[in-house]
Amino acid sequence: MTLNPYKKATHALRWFLLHRLPTCKQMVEVMSQSMERPLTLRERVLLKLHLWVCAWCVWYLEQLRLLRASLRARAAEVAGEVSPGVSLSAEARDRIKSSLNRPSS
Repeated sequence: MTLNPYKKATHALRWFLLHRLPTCKQMVEVMSQSMERPLTLRERVLLKLHLWVCAWCVWYLEQLRLLRASLRARAAEVAGEVSPGVSLSAEARDRIKSSLNRPSS
């Protein structure tokens, strides 16, 4: 089975990059930091290139993003935040305020 010239060139470039880019272990740290702060231009370029050649890191980053979104959604539920577009009417807010201000029996 022979590869066409484009696929051969792509394969060769990926192999070249795979052996010259930072390791997966080093890129995991950068992926985690990308959740906390903006990456430098150099870090972004290295990460993009690494993700182009490494499917495992792509999956890892997807899992990180999924966990982050899930945790944020859960934290919003626990904190009692209401989703956008859903709010109480002014009357309902007044009833709640008045019931909270009443002395308990």
